[in-house]
Parts: sequence; C-alpha cells; structure tokens
Amino acid sequence: MIEAGYGQSTNREASEAFSEAVKTAVEPLEGDPEVVICFASGDHLRKIDEGLSAAVDAANTDRVVGCSGMGVLSIEGELERTSGVVALALGGEAIEAVPFRVDAEDAGTAIESLLGPYSAEAGLLCLLPTISGGDPAEMIEHLSEALPFPIVGGAASGAPMDPNTAQWLGTEWRSDGVSGVLLRGEFEILTGVAQGCQPFGQAYTITKADGHVVHELAFSPAIDALKEALDHLTPEQKENVGPQIFAGIAIDEHDMDRNRGDFLIRNLIGMNPDDGSIAIGERVEVGQTIQFNRRTADAAHLDLEQTTQAIKRQLGDRSSAFGLYFNCLGRGFGLYGQPDHDVNVIRNDLGAFPLVGFFGNAEFAPVGGKNFIHSYTGGLVVFTDLEA
Repeated sequence: MIEAGYGQSTNREASEAFSEAVKTAVEPLEGDPEVVICFASGDHLRKIDEGLSAAVDAANTDRVVGCSGMGVLSIEGELERTSGVVALALGGEAIEAVPFRVDAEDAGTAIESLLGPYSAEAGLLCLLPTISGGDPAEMIEHLSEALPFPIVGGAASGAPMDPNTAQWLGTEWRSDGVSGVLLRGEFEILTGVAQGCQPFGQAYTITKADGHVVHELAFSPAIDALKEALDHLTPEQKENVGPQIFAGIAIDEHDMDRNRGDFLIRNLIGMNPDDGSIAIGERVEVGQTIQFNRRTADAAHLDLEQTTQAIKRQLGDRSSAFGLYFNCLGRGFGLYGQPDHDVNVIRNDLGAFPLVGFFGNAEFAPVGGKNFIHSYTGGLVVFTDLEA
C-alpha cells in the first residue's frame, strides 16, 4: 500500500512555513518518507536556505524535492495571493522514488543518464525546470525519445514581477536548474489535461508551412482563415478577444467530431499582414489540422470537470492514494474571478485526498499517450493502489 500525507502552511516566515507543512505531511506515515515533494511561493525565496534546512529537518531526510511557484495549492485550497508552502510525503512498500536536481544546460542528457538504469520499469517522471535557462520543450522531446515514462510537472515560477525561481533537492538549490523525481512502484497512474479553450469556426488543413509559421490554410492565406473563423463569434464574444485566441492543433487527425480537449493549444505569436502568414508556438507540418480556439472561464471549468469525471470513471470503486496538480499561473483567480476554483472541482468530483501543486510558467502532461508541454492548462495526475 502507498502511504501519503500532505501539509500546508501560510506562515510568512520561511523556516516556520516549510517546517509546518512538512511535519504535517509526514505525520500519517509509519516510517521515514521515501520522498517529500514540496512547493513554496516566490516570496519565500528571500530565505530559501533557512526554509529548505527546516524542511529537511522536519522530514528527517534530504530527499525533499521541489520548486517555487507564483502560487501553491493543496486539496485544501489555492494560495495565490499569500505566502504558502505545501508538501506531499510519500512512503510505504508500494512506492519508490528517485529524486534529482541537475543544471538546466543539457538537462535532458543528464536526466537520461540518471534514470536510464530504470528504463525497463514502469513509472512516472515529474519534472520541475526553470524556463530561464534551457528549453523545456526540447528537454521533454529528448526524454520522451530516451525514456519510456509519462512526464508530468510544471515550469517553476516566482513572485509577481520577479523572474527569479528556485529548484531544489534537500538543502541544495539553483535558480537555473531542473529538479524532479521518478516515481516507481505498485500503483496505477491516471492523468488528464484541462486546456480551457473552446474551438470556433471550422477546422482547416495546413497547406503551406515552415517551422512555426503557417503560410496557408486550405490553400488561402492563414490570416484570411482566422478572419473567417472570427466571423463565427458574436459581437460580445469579439470584445477584447485578441489575447484569448489560440491555435488548436488536432491531436487525432482521424477524429471528425472534435471539441474541447481534442487540440494541442498553442499561442498565436505573430502575424504578417504582408504575406498573410501567422506564427504559432509549435512547429507544424503540411497536412496537420488547425482550428482556432477561444479561452474562456466557462470552457476551463467544463474542461476540468470533463477531466475529473474521466478519472473518476477510471477509478471506479478505488480511492485516490495521492495526486499532483500543475496549474498555469494564467488560470486561478485571474481567470475565474473567484478563489480555489480548480481545487474545489477536483475535491468535489474525486474527494479529499493528499494532493499538492503549484502555479507555473508551463505545464507538462501526456495527451493521447504522447508527452507534451502545455500553456494555460491544468495538468492533473492521480495515483491509486493496484487492485488486489
């Protein structure tokens, strides 16, 4: 059986906050934890050394791994606009952990070397990188080819208006590294991604593209297709629509009935009125299908409920042993206008169980059996003991 406990603290003193959260997390465990996954709000970076020292003392192990976030969360709630530390302690005979921290430069190769000996075993890889050094997308692609594990996690963030972050293992931390943990053992892993976007207009086939630039959709300038799609919106929906429009790349080219969750959502990063091309945050190829998507609070809510309900069906009569939730810092209160929205949905549909996470700069989760980096999403992973 898996043993799991979680803790949460809003103490403004770093050492007290880390100690309180970790002590509460390890209390339900019969012995020392196999690993403690810990996230802290960016304001605690000022005294991170004191905080990590307190965490290690409270855990009675240096196997404390985690990163900073603009906000943190647990099954109790989301701490976005206040100091916070959350901790998840894991133990028991059914779970083994391989925590690590490497430099951001060539992180994929370093992690492959560390985890290669375990590649014949089942497990899940949780990654917590910086985005200021190295390319998380390249790292995900490298590790997906080199190792067999599904990848979840999020890119570390920090305090508002402060680019500094931290990734740690034990009392050692860096602002330009990658921390993470490989979880192995006797359990089942259930994952889901809530993207929060609603497709509009029709789907278009890419007929001319170069890297991240889409020149033509259905043999017409890509900008013309976007204008045509926008005509499907109501005047109210078009108000301030610019920042809320994304390109959705179809995950399954053979699915003719696509809706929310059936697209890989990517930013529109540029337009060229001279040649009618658009640039998106993903390399694309001729033959792929694109449909424009609009990000809304209603779509985000429905997407998350769809995700939690799917996991609930997979669980059946089993209970959730523990979980992790990686939320985009562009969601939360800023999207919904209310606190604790996503955690409330998770708790209402799946019950109260040990779950922690943070608000990050990017999210990682598999879709359709392939690992992806996401934006503006919530990535949920739930662990359950194998059926006897």
